[in-house]
Amino acid sequence: MAGEMTRARTRAGILACCGFALAMMLAPASAESAPALEMLWRAKADGRLEWRTFDSAGKPLASKQIPESPTNEAAERGIAEPFEQRAPLGSLWKLFVYLWLVEQRHPAPDYVCAGARNNPPNAREHLEEEAYCCDVGQGIGRELALVRSCGLFFEPRRLGISPEAWRTFWEARPGVLAAAPWLADLGAMKPETLVSPASILRALEAAPTRARLEATNTLLARLFAFSPGLEATGLVRGMGGRLRIKTFSWHRPGQPKRRYGGGAGWLIDGRPVWFAGEGSGQQVMARYGSHLAKALAETLPPDAGTTLPGCVRVNFFARYPFDVELPGGKAAQEGVLHGRFIARFRSGVSIPFASSGELALSQADGQTRIEGRFGIDDYVARVIEREADPRETEAARALAVVIRSYLLNEAAKQGNCLNIDDSSRKQRVSILQPGSKARAAAGFTTGLALHGAPVGYHSTTPSKNRLAWTEAVAASQRGETWDAILLKAFPKSNLGAMDDPAGIACQRFAEAENWLAARAPQWHRALYAHLPGFEPSPTLPDICLLPYGLPFSEQDRGRIHIRGLRSAEDRITLAHEYLHIGLRHHPSGHDEKLIEHWARKLVDEVMP
Repeated sequence: MAGEMTRARTRAGILACCGFALAMMLAPASAESAPALEMLWRAKADGRLEWRTFDSAGKPLASKQIPESPTNEAAERGIAEPFEQRAPLGSLWKLFVYLWLVEQRHPAPDYVCAGARNNPPNAREHLEEEAYCCDVGQGIGRELALVRSCGLFFEPRRLGISPEAWRTFWEARPGVLAAAPWLADLGAMKPETLVSPASILRALEAAPTRARLEATNTLLARLFAFSPGLEATGLVRGMGGRLRIKTFSWHRPGQPKRRYGGGAGWLIDGRPVWFAGEGSGQQVMARYGSHLAKALAETLPPDAGTTLPGCVRVNFFARYPFDVELPGGKAAQEGVLHGRFIARFRSGVSIPFASSGELALSQADGQTRIEGRFGIDDYVARVIEREADPRETEAARALAVVIRSYLLNEAAKQGNCLNIDDSSRKQRVSILQPGSKARAAAGFTTGLALHGAPVGYHSTTPSKNRLAWTEAVAASQRGETWDAILLKAFPKSNLGAMDDPAGIACQRFAEAENWLAARAPQWHRALYAHLPGFEPSPTLPDICLLPYGLPFSEQDRGRIHIRGLRSAEDRITLAHEYLHIGLRHHPSGHDEKLIEHWARKLVDEVMP
């Protein structure tokens, strides 16, 4: 990417110890003899790394599995392995600054693009950098800055990051000093820093879990941040939502006129990955996306995404009266269900099912109710199992994206959960455990949704913004891929990350801002007295109206995005996100149960 490779600066090489006890760093092979694509990733749970190289036609050249603690034979011979040789850090430094900001909850004010107004000494280079951030007079926040690779946002001096605070944080992370000592040096956070691919993997593994999860959501959005039809299509088509990477572009040592780029990040299960070749990061993904996807997919279980966190509450059999029995006819007791049961409907139909604690039984006003609580991808898999044939792989993957998109658009939000009925008016959900193929379709598309228009599906009849399952199956059998099926059914929608605050503009919601302003002073008195750690911003947050999708807050920018203010749940959602901002510097800010309790208390009791 041009913004990641501006005018070459004075090279300051930093020799990186990569944790394999090999300190010898050799100059890279010549461009003629170097492989066109190099890959390194944590391939197995037993600690092995996988190193692969390919030629310019994508043909494999070499493959090597590297144990966690290899011998020192190469070091004794004075020869460094390829994965231990020097490579430029490129714009990956921005990812490490992002991780630090998130984990430290450090203030990250928007960067405002000033153009040439301030006449900086390096005006030309400055303007080139700003071109990848924002238009003159506009600002850019943390998430979008990572998506666009805006280096000016992440400048440590602008953000007030001290070398001491940076060093203390990273040195405390397990393995950093031994495997990636450059990570603890704030001065190394620049593109020309030379490190080994192996040490980059170790640095990625040192990322705290919470910061990594936030980064992976933003990095998934990055794969869709460029024009449609583009470069990353092969990689996205082959990996779905299971790869989260930051691209980089720079040049090899001693070759300032030849671009060298790639990407680094994580697979969906948290294992790190790095790849690089000749050209910019985007060009490498465009040229070798299918080869990257094939190699990485080999190490992922088919349903890799379905164990991710999330909360969907399903009211089963919402329109039909029924009772629940144990095998043998005894009535089941209210509460969380463990074991085998039978749902008997007044119509005479019976459905046997099992539960491992994900289902709960209750009685209210003489009506039996079964509520299920699932992760988002588990929910998607259950709908596929109920509504379609998961053996049609590409069609099932396309439907998984539609199901997830419909859920985000239509479900009611309560606290940290989405509430939806099991109903033909919404989506029918299998009360039975989904099979492996349904879970694979959901896991492959994890984190992906359609944006820009409402979506739906029907078994046989297509229409505007509606996928017909029979047409999807026919397309799948003709060899069409899941993304092509979606494009044909939803030509005006955009495929992207489910959680993408960077891609959502703010349409100011004046009614909600006025409503919050009238209540905040009284809320504050109650919160100061009873909720330790609550610290409101000096000014009330901007409130943005969401056309579709889940409400959320941008804590670093002080923004709240909500769907409306008509119902009590809408108002509780606004209070919920406001509390997240007020508790952003306190551990209670991650206690969803506590925040939901206080949100309801504020709306229902303190000042309705």
